[in-house]
Amino acid sequence: MTVLEPQKTANERSSLLKALGRYWPNGSEAVAALPIVAWEMQRTESLPPACESIALPEWAEEMSVDGGLLIPRWAFLLAEGEWAKVDWFAVCFWYLHNLAERAYEDANGPIHSYAFRLKGWDSRLWERAWVNRIALFLRRWAVRESGKDEDELLGPLPETEIVLTHDVDAIEKTLAIRLKQTAFHGFNAIRFLCCFRLGQSFQRAFRAFHFLLSRENYWCFDQILELERKHGVKSRFHFYAGKIARSRGLKKWLMDPAYDVHEKRLSEQIVDLRKKKCEVGLHQSFDAWSDRDYMREEKRNLEQALGEEVTTCRQHWLRFSFRDTWKTQQEAGFRQDATLGFNDRSAFRNGAALAFNPINVGYENQLNFVAFPMVLMDSHIYDYHSFQAEERNREMSRWLDEIKAVRGQATIIWHQRVMSEDYGWAEGYEELLSKLT
Repeated sequence: MTVLEPQKTANERSSLLKALGRYWPNGSEAVAALPIVAWEMQRTESLPPACESIALPEWAEEMSVDGGLLIPRWAFLLAEGEWAKVDWFAVCFWYLHNLAERAYEDANGPIHSYAFRLKGWDSRLWERAWVNRIALFLRRWAVRESGKDEDELLGPLPETEIVLTHDVDAIEKTLAIRLKQTAFHGFNAIRFLCCFRLGQSFQRAFRAFHFLLSRENYWCFDQILELERKHGVKSRFHFYAGKIARSRGLKKWLMDPAYDVHEKRLSEQIVDLRKKKCEVGLHQSFDAWSDRDYMREEKRNLEQALGEEVTTCRQHWLRFSFRDTWKTQQEAGFRQDATLGFNDRSAFRNGAALAFNPINVGYENQLNFVAFPMVLMDSHIYDYHSFQAEERNREMSRWLDEIKAVRGQATIIWHQRVMSEDYGWAEGYEELLSKLT
C-alpha cells in the first residue's frame, strides 16, 4: 500500500485543462466553470488497482463504452456511483500520470514496459483512451450547461494525429539478431506445444530454423519510403548512435544495435531521409534509460551524422522508468519522447491517446518536455500473438479506430528491418497505411 497525495490546487486544475486543451481550442473557461467537485484529501492506492464503470447520462452515450467510463474504484466509491459527483480532474490526473504504476514502481522497481509483470491488473485500464473520452464528455457537458453552439463555444474538435515511427535496430543480419529471434521463435514453439496448439508450434519451430540459417538484407529504407510516398505520409526514424567498440561486453553485444551512424553509407542515408522530410530521432542504447551522460553522448553522435539538432527519442527495448527516464531525457537536451507503451501488448498505457507534459518525481511540478504515447507495435501482432492475416487486420483496426474515435494522438512502431523476407511484415505495414489514409 502506498500513500499518494495528488495536489488538488488551482494550478493543478489549470495544468489539466491545458493538457486537454486540444479539445477546447477557443479556451477552457466553459469547462473550468462546470460544477465538478474537488477532492482535497489523502488517499491510499491499492495495488493492483481496482476499477469500476460509472454510468454516464444518455446525452453522453457517444463518449461512453457500454454506457459508462472506467474509473478507479476509490473514485467510484467517493462519488457514490454518480457521475455528477466525480472529480473528473482527479481521475484524469490519476490516469494521465500513471499514479498506480508509479506506486508499483516505487515498491518494486521499473517494469521496463512489460505488462505481464503487472500481475492481476485489470486490462480494461489499457483498452481504451479513457482520458480522451473524459475530455469529450466534459466538452459535451459544458455545451449543455451553456446552451451555446459547440464549435462557437469551444472550437472545432481536433484532428487525429498518428505518428509513424521506425526503430532502426539493425541494418544487416548479425549473429546477435540470429540468436535472439531464433530463441524467441523457439520459445513460442514450446509455448504453443504446451497448449496443444500443434500447428502453430510446428510453424514457429520452422520459422526459428529458417531464421537461424537464412541470409537477408535489412537495408529496407527505400521500400518504406516508396510505400509511404504511395500513401502520402511521412514518418520518423529512430537511430542508435552508441559507440561501436571491438569489445563491447556480452550484454551490449546481445542487446544493442551493431551499426555506426558515422559509417558513410548510413550517414548519407540519414541525411537523405531528412531531405525527404522524414524526422530523425535517437534510439538510446539498452543501458541509457537512466544515464544522462550516455544519452548526451549518443545524441551528439547522431547530430554529428545528421548535421542538425536531434530533439526526439525513444528508448531501445522501451527500457523506461517513471522516476528516471523522462527527467534524464530532458536533462540530456531532448524535448519529446515516444517510449510510453508496452513491449508485449498493444495498449493505452496511461489510458490516453494524448501528448502531454509528464510530472516530475513527487508530482510537485511538470517537466518542460512532451511524452507522446506508443499504442501499437508490429511485434504485438506478429510475435506476441499468433494472428492470421484477417485477425491482424482486425487487431490493427481495433486500436486505430479508438485513436480516431477520440481524435487522439499516438505513435506506432514498425521496425525497419521487418520489411525484409526474414520477417515478411511488409504487407502488414501497407495494410496499416491503407487504414490511415
